[in-house]
Amino acid sequence: MSRSDYGWGLGSETEERLSVEAVELILYAQNDHGAYKAWILPMLKACQRHYLRGDGDFERAVNGFTRVFLPIARQYLLEHGTMTDSVRSVFPPAVRRECGRHMAEYFVAEFRAGNRW
Repeated sequence: MSRSDYGWGLGSETEERLSVEAVELILYAQNDHGAYKAWILPMLKACQRHYLRGDGDFERAVNGFTRVFLPIARQYLLEHGTMTDSVRSVFPPAVRRECGRHMAEYFVAEFRAGNRW
């Protein structure tokens, strides 16, 4: 059984492009109301403000979302991890960068489709 047979909710093409840890962290961030409202939504609104002003930069959005995924990873480990798990061992910076890039691409796709927050 391949990874795409699970159908976690991001689409088979996206799931094959990302690591398993990144898919898990993205799904947690999108489905946990507290994490989405506290960290993802304010970042989406900030990106929207920059794009409407005309000074939106994709790499700045990726960096912003990457920083946002650190507290989300900590919250995930509090709920689902063990006492010996560390954020850097379960979700290293490369995984959080993958998550940040995915969310920035998601924002650009939604914004071009006409969806606003």
